[in-house]
Amino acid sequence: MHITEADRIDMLAELRRCHGERVGDIIVAHLPPVGWGDIARQADIARLEIDIARLEHRVDRLVTAVWAAGAMIFSGFAGLYALVITSL
Repeated sequence: MHITEADRIDMLAELRRCHGERVGDIIVAHLPPVGWGDIARQADIARLEIDIARLEHRVDRLVTAVWAAGAMIFSGFAGLYALVITSL
């Protein structure tokens, strides 16, 4: 269920009516500005940090592999160039 700002204002008015202005304000002040499903927990953030670190490691390995492949390709072309030059 999506809660709109109008819904929040209606809830505040009802809380103030039932529990008084001070208590209603205190209750609403403790609610998140978005739905509970949109709130990240500490464990969620920690898990994302672990996932990001793993991805960074994989990207680093991939970059190393690409550089190594580039060096092999360059070496192959250098050898082919030398072969062509000596054949002329």
